[in-house]
Amino acid sequence: MKKSVFLVLLALLLCLAGCGTEATESSSRVESAFEASSICEETSSEESSYIDEVSLPGEISLPEEESSAPTPEPASPTLGEVLTTFFPVPEWEEEIFSFVSFLESHVGEAVTAEMAEALTEKTYYDSLWTEFTGNSLHVWESLYKNEPEKSPFVRLLSMGKAGANKTTVMTFGGDICFADNYVVMEYMESKGYGLEDCIAPEWFTEMKNADIAVLNNEFSISDRGKPMNGKAFTFRADPKHTALYHDLGVDLVSLANNHVFDYGKDAFCDTIDTLREYGVDYAGAGRNAEEAQSPMYYLVDGRKIAFISATRAEKYVLTPEATEDEPGVFRCYDTARLLEVIAEAKAESDYVILLVHWGREGSNSLEDVQEETAPLYLEAGADLIIGGHAHRLQGIEFIDGKAVFYNLGNFWFDNYNIETGLVRFELSADGEETFYFLPAKQSGCKTSYELGTSTGRKILDNVESYSKKISIRDDGLIVRE
Repeated sequence: MKKSVFLVLLALLLCLAGCGTEATESSSRVESAFEASSICEETSSEESSYIDEVSLPGEISLPEEESSAPTPEPASPTLGEVLTTFFPVPEWEEEIFSFVSFLESHVGEAVTAEMAEALTEKTYYDSLWTEFTGNSLHVWESLYKNEPEKSPFVRLLSMGKAGANKTTVMTFGGDICFADNYVVMEYMESKGYGLEDCIAPEWFTEMKNADIAVLNNEFSISDRGKPMNGKAFTFRADPKHTALYHDLGVDLVSLANNHVFDYGKDAFCDTIDTLREYGVDYAGAGRNAEEAQSPMYYLVDGRKIAFISATRAEKYVLTPEATEDEPGVFRCYDTARLLEVIAEAKAESDYVILLVHWGREGSNSLEDVQEETAPLYLEAGADLIIGGHAHRLQGIEFIDGKAVFYNLGNFWFDNYNIETGLVRFELSADGEETFYFLPAKQSGCKTSYELGTSTGRKILDNVESYSKKISIRDDGLIVRE
């Protein structure tokens, strides 16, 4: 303690004790020691005004010097603690802390601490997870539940990274048929069994470069069964042809259509088993209703994307609908159940794509039911609708900002001379959607690539004429008017 502090304190104590004419013996001694301190009475002494030591009366003590060590600040709340304040449900608390522990094991304590700090400064917001980890809450929840390992309907393709600007690319084509008893495969085999003799190389590149490539599987895959009675056309492919999907780069096929059950229950079940064996995902059919109605989910670039497939495509309904204990397809003649499935998928994912088999065969015009139900599907939670079945191109429309491709026609299905094409969909990291329609021609069991040709421009003009309030540039970019 500095000596000047002693002086001031002692002087104050002496004055309070009665310095002056009635001073006690103790105070006199102190005054003598200080040589008549100037606080009690003025002095002309030129000697030093401080001493090295001083003795205080026994009943007086000096306060201890304050410690220079800073007071520790209270610990910041953890992410789990902050989340429980936003969701104060006692039965959730243990699960919240378990989930945060799982998240922390992947992203580290520093990241979860930053997330907690961000939440203390504002109310809860869902984009928090993507902002700090590059992956949505739906992705983390799926991984926490270990769904990619437990379910054949959840596939992890890629994780997102915080701050990354990765665009997810998806392609969609129409009907394809590998049936041995139909013209396109007979043509291919006559050329030496190779898709490169039938499909232009640009389409291989488009689909292989996509994160997710989708086609409609319009046939059964089996070496068993008999043709369904009452059907003019029935299609069955040798299981070995499933490898052709790998050649094309196809990831997912829609099975909700009017030909997947052409050869009966056994061949139908073989179709599912064979696709699974070859690692080709599917949606829209199953051994029971639960499986048939289950979306196929992809965890890709930080999002969880759901694909739902359903059909309402037969004038005389022959393809069975899956029930609680019988195999079949997911039918949507009654839209109520499909609307429920869409809403459920929306609650479980970041983006929902509906693959619906509908429309009048051989026509570029829409049926009333397409225009009536499309807005309902979008309102329920679908973000994009891709249609099939008509074997012809139909229009494109944006309803409340969401795209509907009513029918993509044939991709490679028969020997008819028809216009067709492929949709390329680009979904940016910040949710911006960009659509391209890439024109093609199916003719003589071959599918050509027509982007940049006069034939391609004519196809684009025709698609514009079927559509509402859109135009298509020469590079295929779809522009909303």
